[in-house]
Amino acid sequence: MRLRTLQFQLSALVLAFGLLAIALSALRQYRRDVSVRLEQMRLTAYQEGTRMASLAQHFFRRRLQNSTDLALSYVTVQPDLRLGVICNGDDQVLYATQKRWRGSLLWDCPLAVTPHLISDIRQTFEGVLSEDADAGVLVAVFPFRDVASGMKKGLVILEYDLHSALAAAASKAWNESAALGLLLLGGCLLLWSLLQKLVAERVSQIVEQTRQIGADKEVPAPIPGNDELAEISRGIDEAALRLRASEWRFRQVAASMRDIFWVAPAAPAAAIYVNEAYERLFLKPAHRLRLNRWDWLRSVVREDRRAVLEMVRALRSAPGELELEFRIHCAEGLRWLGCRGFSFRHGEDDERRLQVAGVTADITNRKEMQKRLLQAAENERRRIGQDLHDDVCQRLAAAQLKSGVLQSALRREQHARAELAGEVARELSEATELARAYARGMAPVAMRAEEMAEALDDLKKFIERAFSISCRVNCEDTSDTLNTEDAAQVFRIAQELTANAAKHAGASWISVSLTKGDDGLRLEVAHDGACFDPNLRAHAKGMGLHMVRQRVDALGGSLAFHARHAADGGTIAVCELPFAHGKDTRHHIA
Repeated sequence: MRLRTLQFQLSALVLAFGLLAIALSALRQYRRDVSVRLEQMRLTAYQEGTRMASLAQHFFRRRLQNSTDLALSYVTVQPDLRLGVICNGDDQVLYATQKRWRGSLLWDCPLAVTPHLISDIRQTFEGVLSEDADAGVLVAVFPFRDVASGMKKGLVILEYDLHSALAAAASKAWNESAALGLLLLGGCLLLWSLLQKLVAERVSQIVEQTRQIGADKEVPAPIPGNDELAEISRGIDEAALRLRASEWRFRQVAASMRDIFWVAPAAPAAAIYVNEAYERLFLKPAHRLRLNRWDWLRSVVREDRRAVLEMVRALRSAPGELELEFRIHCAEGLRWLGCRGFSFRHGEDDERRLQVAGVTADITNRKEMQKRLLQAAENERRRIGQDLHDDVCQRLAAAQLKSGVLQSALRREQHARAELAGEVARELSEATELARAYARGMAPVAMRAEEMAEALDDLKKFIERAFSISCRVNCEDTSDTLNTEDAAQVFRIAQELTANAAKHAGASWISVSLTKGDDGLRLEVAHDGACFDPNLRAHAKGMGLHMVRQRVDALGGSLAFHARHAADGGTIAVCELPFAHGKDTRHHIA
């Protein structure tokens, strides 16, 4: 039997209040009965004392000893009387309800009287009722004139037991309380039965009705009746129908989605909900998530698992939205997935863990398109660079040569414009070198992974010559980690970041560093110029930073800008690029 049910609590509450009421009533009744019995005992003692005193005086005058005995015997029928005596003026007991005290002195009898009290009564010749609460006795002392002994004052003394009155009152109160308690117990049992029939069983049906909601089972029919419980049951049934309709619409939408829609409940042991797209992309049955909610993580490429777990951990810690791109293994090879996750609290309990949900889409085609666009842009840059080198640079070189010939001819003729022709030749020479530098930047000769250091060194020379800024380069050997295509992308990222720093930051020096770590490459471009504000650059019209981010995304890396904690200030751009287990094995897309 459950002790926390409403049925038990109501019955126990009624029983407790009933017992309390019975106890209070019994206490009041006991006090009232005690008061009534004591008052009756006082009245009886007064009446019997005065009656026996008048009879004793009459019988003593006429010397009717037998009549005195008879009158005293009538007093003994009183249940509360402990001892009654009649003594003469010499304090000798002549008559007693207990014969053993006849003939003895008054002071030898077990009566609660004192010589002082007896002396006062004989002097005043007035009867007295004396109570001794500690001893539990009531004594009635009434005087009379003993004519036979020379008009001395005799006494009638009746002693009553107060404890008997208290015991009788307590017995009556207990008997009445026991009867009321049995009646109350019967009423509580009846209430228990009524609650079991009218409330508990119907509440159990309502609970079962609510448990079937959302359990893919038929919801039981509402309980019959017109009371409040029946109204609640009908309301639950209507809500269940609306929920079923809403759930059906949701399932239709989720089933028709090409992207994965998933919900991870807050409870660690609860299974993840996924739609049908999960099985199409991960090629795994969805029911395996009920046994192991992390079963999907085995398909994620090992190098991307850390980022995925960090995203889930961040969403679990605080409400918000995050986006992440990662790769999974499938039958065709590797596929790229883009996940947009968000977290929220279920209810108003701030201590409860957050629920996490999100949409995961297959972005393999988009990644392939981005890579093709970047490759097309790279090819176009190479073509333009080649055109600069093969056409523009050659034309400038020819013009420079002709200007030199013209300068020589004008000098021979001592023409005043000979120096001007020389200046034109020098400027054409500088323009030729600058155009060749641009051509090498757009189409570098050395773009294989093992020649990355040489390409970055050419970039350093171009920055120093074109912008008159000191540039330092540190490049580790990356030939075992980069293929030719990725090497070109890494170079373009370094080139764009360096050019942006030279053009817009007002720096006096620029540092480029390409190093290898345990998980990938780390490209750092630092300078002492103005700090970079990504919020302002987000609204800029230029395509430089946008192209950099596209290249970083295509390589599966990350790009972040930080302020330099140094006296000369500045900014450091950090680009981290993961790599696989060897050359020409990264980012193959099915």
